[in-house]
Amino acid sequence: MSTDALTVLVLSRVEERHLDEIRAVDPRVRVLVATDPGHAQALAAEAEVIVAWQIPQPLLDRAERLRWIHATAAGVDGLLVPAVVEGRVRLTSSVGIHSTVLPEHVMALVLAFSRRLHVAVRLQSVRRWDRAACVGDEVEGRVLGVLGLGAIGRALSRRASAFGMRVIGTKRTPEAMPYLERVLPPEGTDQVLGEADYVVVLLPLTRQTRGLIDARALSLMKRSAVLINVGRGPVVVEEALIAALRGGVIAGAGLDVFEREPLSPDSPLYEMENVIITPHVSGASPTYFDRAIPLFCENLRRYLAGAPMLNVVDPERGY
Repeated sequence: MSTDALTVLVLSRVEERHLDEIRAVDPRVRVLVATDPGHAQALAAEAEVIVAWQIPQPLLDRAERLRWIHATAAGVDGLLVPAVVEGRVRLTSSVGIHSTVLPEHVMALVLAFSRRLHVAVRLQSVRRWDRAACVGDEVEGRVLGVLGLGAIGRALSRRASAFGMRVIGTKRTPEAMPYLERVLPPEGTDQVLGEADYVVVLLPLTRQTRGLIDARALSLMKRSAVLINVGRGPVVVEEALIAALRGGVIAGAGLDVFEREPLSPDSPLYEMENVIITPHVSGASPTYFDRAIPLFCENLRRYLAGAPMLNVVDPERGY
């Protein structure tokens, strides 16, 4: 790497202490912060590195010096732009930093459905006392099916096991794993769907996973089962899910991601008593960037040194 300045454009909303952390990596690092979309467009031409959640195409069109995008999220389907696919721009992700908060969010949904808290909250809002409607079940001995056993899936498996749940799941390259009763290849998805009491979708969005959970897949689930999607919205066919929830094909759904976001106010999902909706916050917490920025800084050191980087995305696989 030359002695020339390396310009990093930060589009994510981070605190000044996080910017100082980036500056401290190397004296050659020059950090630019966009205050609004117009400002970001003006600064794009100077950037060799962009740190962002998403990047509008007009901004990318101006970023002629761009060599590396670091996604502050784990999902990168929105950043697989032509420059990345063609190999002109490197893409890295923040996969791995969600292994605390996201499994906690999933377990909160599992326990909420098991103990019928979603019912209790709705009854509370209309000042209604109904013990029979709120009597819940137990999670001990129930089967948690995890589609996508990456770092988050492994962390989730450990937490579910602590509650006495049996855990099965799928992984692109199956191998024995702690806390897992069985690890199957993607071809074993149907088996997981049929056996699980709670099916958790943790898959990235790729050509293979888009629309994977369709009407046929939902029909394989137990009528008492709950689907939880904290991966990517388009992995689940929303129209098919709505029909399955209305028809009693499955018992409920905990949804943090959707085909289109924000979820339209006229979506029937809002009105369903067997659905819990959160607005794409399963991986978020007040300390999110305390984990995201150190990961970027480590990659920045490696980039400057010409060393192998962490979490490099394979455009062909999509993650």
